[in-house]
Amino acid sequence: MLFPSTFRPPKHLAYVEWFSAFHAPEHNHGLYKVSRVITNGQRLASVIPITNVHCSAHLIPRFGHVARDWTSDNVLDECKSFFVNSYLDRDTFVTLR
Repeated sequence: MLFPSTFRPPKHLAYVEWFSAFHAPEHNHGLYKVSRVITNGQRLASVIPITNVHCSAHLIPRFGHVARDWTSDNVLDECKSFFVNSYLDRDTFVTLR
């Protein structure tokens, strides 16, 4: 038995990859920069109850040198840092301002 009979595991779970905390927004556009949290060379990730998810985040790759092999399928894996799009909707804008 994986869990004791008295334990009720959540029905719905989410896989979450963790990113760095916000610091001051970039002065040119006011967006916050984040990067993946890496521990022992591995991305820090968790499986959490979906009820713990408050909202999603829209990440914009922090372009600079863009590798030619980046595609829309792999850019989230290949890019090292991102900006959080605070202009996505009104709630996100108000929360991040």
